[in-house]
Amino acid sequence: MTISATHAEVEQLYLASELNGQKSICVTACHSGDGVTSVATALAERFLLAGHSTLYVDLNLYNPAFKDLNMLEDSQQGQLIEHVESHRMFIGVPAPQVASTQLAYKDPTTLQKVVNKWLEKYDRVIIDTSPLLNINKGNIPAQSVASACDSTLMVVAYGETSTHHLEQAKKLLDAQSINLMGSVMNMKQTPSFAQELVRQINRMKFLPTKLRDSLANKLYQNEFLNLPM
Repeated sequence: MTISATHAEVEQLYLASELNGQKSICVTACHSGDGVTSVATALAERFLLAGHSTLYVDLNLYNPAFKDLNMLEDSQQGQLIEHVESHRMFIGVPAPQVASTQLAYKDPTTLQKVVNKWLEKYDRVIIDTSPLLNINKGNIPAQSVASACDSTLMVVAYGETSTHHLEQAKKLLDAQSINLMGSVMNMKQTPSFAQELVRQINRMKFLPTKLRDSLANKLYQNEFLNLPM
């Protein structure tokens, strides 16, 4: 899923971080597939549109979304990386493959020093993390990344993330060193009102198929009814 950098909600996130002087932002979620990369890339693009040099860091070892194109020399300060699905490119740091680097990044103090080093060269740093609740020894804990950044955004999948899981995730971010800027509601799986109406119409088997199809087409052509609920 691709989110436009000029989307109203992305603009609000951009303004909130700018007004609070937040230069390094961690983006995380409860589970894989909740939309972290979509939000993180949109925010990174918004910073770029504002003229800020921006480093995109992929620390999601659970499901890396970027590949290194190996076209630049200084690998520690940023490579040209490509999003595997959309083929969009950023100056960034791909998910570390070396075990010693992965281990070092698990320590909040060490990672904070690395983030500060990145900020010496770039105006903004956006970090895409592993899911908070997908805990295993191979992941860099999202709460460690959050502790090393100025602020943290948590992406919540509407209709999928349970209240229980959300509370678990918030507890992991409940530390004095972590600044939770807020949550982003990802409504990618939410049907529009038109889709819901069509679903109900299709259940009315007593109606002729042609009539049901005609009603469905009219509903899908209505712009207002096709907004997410």
